[in-house]
Amino acid sequence: MSSRDSLIDLYKWCVEVERKLPLSKAIAKVSARMRKGDDEDQYHLALNLERLLVRAGRRDEALSLMNAMIERYPDDVRVPISKATHYLYFQNDPEEALRWINLAFKRAHRTGLFRREVLGNKARILLQLGQGEALSQVLEEIMALQITKGVPDIGRERDFVDRAPPGLIAEDVLARYNEFRPKRAGDSDADEPPEWEHPEDGV
Repeated sequence: MSSRDSLIDLYKWCVEVERKLPLSKAIAKVSARMRKGDDEDQYHLALNLERLLVRAGRRDEALSLMNAMIERYPDDVRVPISKATHYLYFQNDPEEALRWINLAFKRAHRTGLFRREVLGNKARILLQLGQGEALSQVLEEIMALQITKGVPDIGRERDFVDRAPPGLIAEDVLARYNEFRPKRAGDSDADEPPEWEHPEDGV
């Protein structure tokens, strides 16, 4: 069985556990399997466990788990992203969120992984902070990215543009971003990341 097949099976197992068990028991079961798994399984199980802990309102435990993963996996990009969004949406602390998304950006730049996803989350943080000049610069960086086929990332996003008050984003940047990622039917301007989209499926 390939590593990809194994991870798909692991994900399906987590979904089934979450569907069948009360949340507290699902957390216990995923945690127990994580402790027994190999390094790769532990990583993916920890991502699922962190999500379940947040759902259960056990946010201090989720943060402790994220801290351990950030130290254990120095090239990982996804966990610093999760920590940044945790501070943005659950702790209402965009300054701390910015600190963690900057760490994610350094790792993404080094590894080439999830660069657009990091920048999209940074845009949401800067929007909440009202930093229009920095937000405009991030939009420039998103538009300049060259996405390599087969390298994990996400599709083009624009919720942070739709929620920006008039005048916050430089006019020329906004005009070019509207061409880069036109508004489509079904787009939401909710203050949360949009549904995941494969980069090759985007506009």
